[in-house]
Amino acid sequence: MRELQISGVRVVIGEAEELDFAVRDAILDVIRRKPDAVLMFPTGSTPEGVYAALVSHFRRRDPGRPEPSWAETRCLNMDEYWRLPPWDPQSYSWYMRTHLYEWLDVQPGNLYFPDAMAPTPEDACDTMERHIRQLGGLDHCFLGIGVDGHIAFNEAGLPRSRTHVIDLAPSTIQANQRFFSSPDEVPTRALTAGIDTLLGAKQITLLAKGEGKAEAIRQTLTGEMGVHCPASFLREAADRSTIYLDAAAASQLPGEGS
Repeated sequence: MRELQISGVRVVIGEAEELDFAVRDAILDVIRRKPDAVLMFPTGSTPEGVYAALVSHFRRRDPGRPEPSWAETRCLNMDEYWRLPPWDPQSYSWYMRTHLYEWLDVQPGNLYFPDAMAPTPEDACDTMERHIRQLGGLDHCFLGIGVDGHIAFNEAGLPRSRTHVIDLAPSTIQANQRFFSSPDEVPTRALTAGIDTLLGAKQITLLAKGEGKAEAIRQTLTGEMGVHCPASFLREAADRSTIYLDAAAASQLPGEGS
């Protein structure tokens, strides 16, 4: 792997599998330093390799070695489809339980999900922000990135905020159709940690793979900072952020193209 500094952000470029292991190690290092760390996690296809690496590490660990337990760790989902119940297999709470949480020794009482079934979305957002404050803030936030530069469900062009409810962009709805049996089933609204919520984390890690993310990464690191590319605001937290990229995702950065 190679390391660069672009716009003050640490950028690591490598092969897909070694990036998964590097992000895994970054998360485990947070838990080693602070067993009751507050971690925020994304869903989607990009983090699946990281979650598989975390589970594999946990299952293989030697009980005699000082490897981290998740028993005290507090874990939060950063988003959820509005009105999709947690027992629905397409909900993000279901995703996180089946891809990560149920394979670790994380305690059920230490799991926090946006409440898609709250009386109102505003109630759900207020509750999520209150949880974060009561937990002492986010120690680590793991992010993916959309093709338009969105992080979590903070779509391009929306004003930055804390946890909020949004109408999903057509491109996001279209991208999510593959997970549902018909287009009519795809949720059109979501609860999401806002840009200001994410930027409050003490450490931020973003992972991007594939040529389809290259333009968003270029805008994030070298374009004009603004709501047209929500991930560009990570430059405000440059000293706390690391972006992991494969060669395809990095291909539009200065000096990285063929």
